[in-house]
Amino acid sequence: AIASGLHDAYITQFAKDAKAYGGEVILIPFSEMNGDWFPWSITQNGNTPQKHIDAWRKVRGFFRDAPNVKFGWAPNHDSVPDTAINQFEKFYPGDAYVDYVGLDGFNFASPWLTFDQIFGSALKRMKVYNKPVFIFSFATASGTQKPAWITDALTVQIPKYPEVKGWIWFNESKERDWRVTGDSSVLNAFKTALP
Repeated sequence: AIASGLHDAYITQFAKDAKAYGGEVILIPFSEMNGDWFPWSITQNGNTPQKHIDAWRKVRGFFRDAPNVKFGWAPNHDSVPDTAINQFEKFYPGDAYVDYVGLDGFNFASPWLTFDQIFGSALKRMKVYNKPVFIFSFATASGTQKPAWITDALTVQIPKYPEVKGWIWFNESKERDWRVTGDSSVLNAFKTALP
């Protein structure tokens, strides 16, 4: 739909509005494209790695006159399904079209996973792009271990990866209660761990 021009008017207006805003904006089109839960997923709706690349490059082109807008590329930490065609290296849009690379990932607690178990392997794979790396979206499910998980992730695990320049906590109650604000011990652990 994007490649055909169906959304050109919307994207054009969005680019104008983002430029007029003037502050730094990081856009993350087609996040978690290597999962199977979004309509833009590589394995859904007839999408392919090349269609992803073409759509990304087309969207980026609308923002040539908006230097305050940067583009972040954010696959999921693992591919679902885990097939050869669905590995994120197959659909990187190219250095000229991406400002930041990063990952999304969550501890769903089934089983309980550490930050490093979720992100370690994928962060190593991100190094090849020689771009600033961000954890664009992450969190852990609730449980008695949540405060310790946060402390470990923010004070021990992330510092192991100097290429990680920033992170965003997904502070929502959705599939799980990912929030740091829902429990005082969790919130205290989060505040204490912040730099």
